[in-house]
Amino acid sequence: MFYSQIILAKKGPLGKVWLAAHWGDKKLGRPQIFNTDISASVDSIVNPTVPLALRVSGHLLLGVVRIYSRKVKYLMTDCHEAMVKIKMAFKPDTAGGGGDNLLTSTEGGKRKRRKKGQSGGGDDGGN
Repeated sequence: MFYSQIILAKKGPLGKVWLAAHWGDKKLGRPQIFNTDISASVDSIVNPTVPLALRVSGHLLLGVVRIYSRKVKYLMTDCHEAMVKIKMAFKPDTAGGGGDNLLTSTEGGKRKRRKKGQSGGGDDGGN
């Protein structure tokens, strides 16, 4: 065989890449994906310390592509969440309408409408 089992071990330099190639999305979590250095992995595949078979190199490159794809997917979801939060922060308050109705916060986070000029206080019976 043209590979060293030390290189492809779980704790080895290409272990995460090997797992990504063969297990896909099931085995590696987000921290493990972000801890993988893609450029170093590609360099060790292209210029191996021990000879690698072409098939093993292909599998390892597939793992690199899967890890890169997951990194891009995580980045895209993080950017989308940030964009949504920014839009919510700078969203203009359109609930006012013509100025006749105002929104007041109530218990449980629900809001109710009241007419302009009414007090927003508790139920004191109008006293």
